[in-house]
Amino acid sequence: MLQYLFQCNCPPASTEARYPNHVDVIVPACQYVYSIISPSRQLLSVREKDSGTTSVYLLDLQTGEKTPFPLPENSGFYFLTDNLLYVSIADGAEEYILDRTTGEKYPIQSFSSLRPDAFERGNANLVLLAEALRQAQYVFFRDYDDTIVALDPDFPSSAKNNFVIDLFDIPGENPDRTEQFLKVNNIVFQTILPDFPGEVISQDGRFKARPDGIYSAKNGQKIVEGYTVSRFYRGYSGDYFSVRNWTYDSRAVIYSRFLNPCLIETTFFIFDDYSCYIEVPQPLLKLKVLEEYLLSIETP
Repeated sequence: MLQYLFQCNCPPASTEARYPNHVDVIVPACQYVYSIISPSRQLLSVREKDSGTTSVYLLDLQTGEKTPFPLPENSGFYFLTDNLLYVSIADGAEEYILDRTTGEKYPIQSFSSLRPDAFERGNANLVLLAEALRQAQYVFFRDYDDTIVALDPDFPSSAKNNFVIDLFDIPGENPDRTEQFLKVNNIVFQTILPDFPGEVISQDGRFKARPDGIYSAKNGQKIVEGYTVSRFYRGYSGDYFSVRNWTYDSRAVIYSRFLNPCLIETTFFIFDDYSCYIEVPQPLLKLKVLEEYLLSIETP
């Protein structure tokens, strides 16, 4: 209740002071909408609102520089690389690869449209699929929904053989069959992590980030406590902030809420799912590994 009443009415300058020293506020609660971190973990795409106006920009986590990042309305995207984005407009009505540095758009099609014999009996022809993936310039595997994105062998000079294929086009019942197919066929690919991965290991392999905090990968000791918004577990939103990813230097982790806590949560005594009334907005946070742990792990 106090957060709801005062969080958006306090001066912006006081925002940082309301959190522990090891926590930095990247975007204040009442301005934050959504964010996506790039594969290098140096760029953060941020959508925020201010006085009713929504803006999207890229935040460089190393320099702090903000760059406007306009996208079409009703569009969503995810990073393939720091410069290449997979953009979907109006729930898939239009999809393309965007080079954010040049503004160039490259068409992409489903694997079934690539050639007449790409599918057989309702499923992908796996021999042809493996062949096409081995020839591709880049292959990306999106771990969130088991989607494969492959770029033309001559990309970016040619984009006619760009294609996408998802889990349901590959025969079988194994939920991990897409990734398994790539590995069995020795396809070189890059993995696109989910937006909320649950656990992420730092690039240098020294730490693990989970919702309840940051741990030493060597001995399993918790070295930074996760951040919560309530002293009690909440049925609708849980307790801790969710892990998003490490920053580029393995010294801090980006956290945000998957679902904001509510003033009122109820199941009406007859339903298993909670209903939420009046969400309390939460910020985008950066939890830093304490210097003492960085030094103690770096020193033999």
